[in-house]
Amino acid sequence: MKHLILGTAGHVDHGKTSLIRALTGFDCDTHKEEQSRGITIHLGFTNISIDQDHQVGVIDVPGHKDFVNTMISGASGIDFVMLVIAADSGIMPQTIEHMKIMQLLNIKSGFIALTKIDLVDEDLLELAIAEIQEFTEGTFLENSNIIKVSTKSGQGLEDIKAEIVNQIDNTDERDLGLIFRMYIDRIFTSEGHGTIINGSVLSGKIHKQDELTLLPLRKDLRIRGMQKFHKEVDELKAGDRASLNVVGLKKSDFKRGMLITNYPREMSLLLDCVLDNFSASKLKLWTTVIFLSGTFKSKAKVHLIDCDELKENSRAIVQITLDTGSFFYYNDKYILRDTSNNYTIGGGRIIDAFPLKHRKRPKGLIEDLQKLAESDMKYLLLHEIEKSIDIENSRDLSLKLNIPEERVRDLANSLADEVAIIQQNDLEIYIILSHLNKIHNEIIRIVRHNQINNCLSEKGLDVSDIAKYLLSTKEKLDKNSIKIILDNMVDSKKLKITQNTYCPINHNPQDFTDLLNKRQDIIQYINSFKKEIPEEVTKENIKIKYNLKNQEFNSIMNSLIEMKRVLFYDNLYVSLQELEEILSKMKEEFKDQAFRIADFRDMLGTNRKIALYYLEIFDKLGITQRKDDYRNITKKNLI
Repeated sequence: MKHLILGTAGHVDHGKTSLIRALTGFDCDTHKEEQSRGITIHLGFTNISIDQDHQVGVIDVPGHKDFVNTMISGASGIDFVMLVIAADSGIMPQTIEHMKIMQLLNIKSGFIALTKIDLVDEDLLELAIAEIQEFTEGTFLENSNIIKVSTKSGQGLEDIKAEIVNQIDNTDERDLGLIFRMYIDRIFTSEGHGTIINGSVLSGKIHKQDELTLLPLRKDLRIRGMQKFHKEVDELKAGDRASLNVVGLKKSDFKRGMLITNYPREMSLLLDCVLDNFSASKLKLWTTVIFLSGTFKSKAKVHLIDCDELKENSRAIVQITLDTGSFFYYNDKYILRDTSNNYTIGGGRIIDAFPLKHRKRPKGLIEDLQKLAESDMKYLLLHEIEKSIDIENSRDLSLKLNIPEERVRDLANSLADEVAIIQQNDLEIYIILSHLNKIHNEIIRIVRHNQINNCLSEKGLDVSDIAKYLLSTKEKLDKNSIKIILDNMVDSKKLKITQNTYCPINHNPQDFTDLLNKRQDIIQYINSFKKEIPEEVTKENIKIKYNLKNQEFNSIMNSLIEMKRVLFYDNLYVSLQELEEILSKMKEEFKDQAFRIADFRDMLGTNRKIALYYLEIFDKLGITQRKDDYRNITKKNLI
């Protein structure tokens, strides 16, 4: 059995609710105000069950001009429509408005019920049919069946049921989608059960044991029971008219525009959209409007992107800024009304639910958005990867786009010329190929530059070092993303890993024989300074003594520091071997006793200046701890 929803549409008092009552025996006008006024004000809900394979949920929308907002919220969830037109009245203002709204909401199938045929003669009936045919020309209802019906006599009711069967058989179920979403369009309490919520499932599916989140409050809800067609079920999916008994929501907490989902995401305040204007008024570069989608409503500003003025029956790319955020996805439909809520301006679909702010309208942006509006999911995936300042993965993209992860992988594979794919455990990582190549080149430049000054070092740069250098450029990748890219470069033989650092693939310190020999001479020279200040062991003196260029000097001394053979202190290079020998003697001499500079001087057999020099080094390294004129030896090791 398909999961579909039939919706009514049409002008007030054309017989929508009476026809549903005749078909189902259920009166959708359940509110006292509706019954007293004789018009539908709220959405009405029921179901039509013709046989085991042909059941459909029904949404009865109000036709009065004052309740168009309610009509829009109901129409947002329907799969096919029954446009109701009274034979004695013909095409009326809300008939026209409802038709335009349904087209903007991308409803693609339906039929026409020509009601109150008992009130007109055959000539007027033929005129009404001709008017309808002319009215529906060029719309999704062109050439649709027009069924003549009277709720008083019952004529045509069986034909309506047969047409509903035909519509069910020929209407495709909506794409299931990955994420469950349902706007709440009705909430009430039931004695012994608690809070009951109703709505039309827009996408995804849930089971009774699943947990849901109420947005925008981000409250967790537990499902106590679920119904479809007034029967308990264990699963609900896209296209169902659903009733849920939930724990965690009070009726007093409810505000119109709330929805439930199994994936709470961030709210959208900016939307890139396609907009069709069917109002008589022109839209200027900036226009303030009322934005409607599902049961959500917000004041908003519309910014035209690819034109300076949008005339009647014209289309544009726009960026909409909402006063109040909500939760949207690609291809969600919306309607715009004027700020007084008197008439419908137009509407369309969302092409990016999390766009960047478009302060300017460059040609490249316009072309990109126009292509996005005209293209399929493949280009949408490419657009999502391109606009990200970081790398994307298959799982996150599936949630962003509301499609299965397998679908994301298939789309990415079809973009192999533009998107690089990096396998990481059970995820695929995506980045624009040209961007990745740029990052690769920058990383190789960074590690090579490091190796020029460290050619005698076995080690390269770790992730943190490379991240620091990259973040000083225009790249804004996070540390985890950089690690993924580095490991991919190792896999592709562009880098190698040594001691948990990244080096150029061809780096080998043993290739630099001359520098290795000079390094050996230099360490022997530094070690020769016994119990004295190595005042001659400066950068300039070593460079002159061993005829070294800057890069050669840096490579030798950096490697000696890395090997823990020397210590750079007060612009001099000190032998760590000498420091170890002094420390060993100091521990033996003083053990757990506090000592003064004079004691240390006498131990070394030298003068106060040299004793103070070495003690200051030990103080800085935390080997000794000073208190007034005395020092204690700590448990910290030198190396």
